[in-house]
Amino acid sequence: MGTSKERPELIDESDRGAVIVAAALLEDDLSEMLRDIIKNNGVSAKQIKEIFDLSGPLSSFSSKTLICYAFGLITKDIFDDLGKIRKLRNKFAHSTDKADFLSPEIEDHVADIKCCIEASKSFKGEIFKGRGTRNETSEPKKDSLEDWEARAKGFVKYTKAVFCLGISLLRVQIKEQHLNRI
Repeated sequence: MGTSKERPELIDESDRGAVIVAAALLEDDLSEMLRDIIKNNGVSAKQIKEIFDLSGPLSSFSSKTLICYAFGLITKDIFDDLGKIRKLRNKFAHSTDKADFLSPEIEDHVADIKCCIEASKSFKGEIFKGRGTRNETSEPKKDSLEDWEARAKGFVKYTKAVFCLGISLLRVQIKEQHLNRI
């Protein structure tokens, strides 16, 4: 992935896109940390490429997460959050149903991610639930805004905003862990 100047902000992605791109950004952060460590140990560029290639031992998000944790490169909290985000990514990526941050299941999943909990503590925005609150079990209200209408009026789904802020916090934590290793 590139810099924020080369891609839209995470919040501007669709719900499905935000989760998939967030996981890709986190995976890139782990890859960068691992590549630097491996390179510092004198491993050739060709061998590094093989390690991260499709059939290499560090080809997946899961394997990178496990190795980083096993070698003490990331904390237990970061490891746990990465696992929950990976599972969320898989739900969004492999579901044919509409992927939506307003789903109670997704809201509960995001509410269990530590970096998102931290982000919610500092959230200053006005909360707009769109289709009612989490505690409502009735059908969506007839007068509720469609996603595109809400976005056009400047609204952002609360759970999506907290998720995106949480991802930013988690990326900073990973980069701090990385810098401590250099």
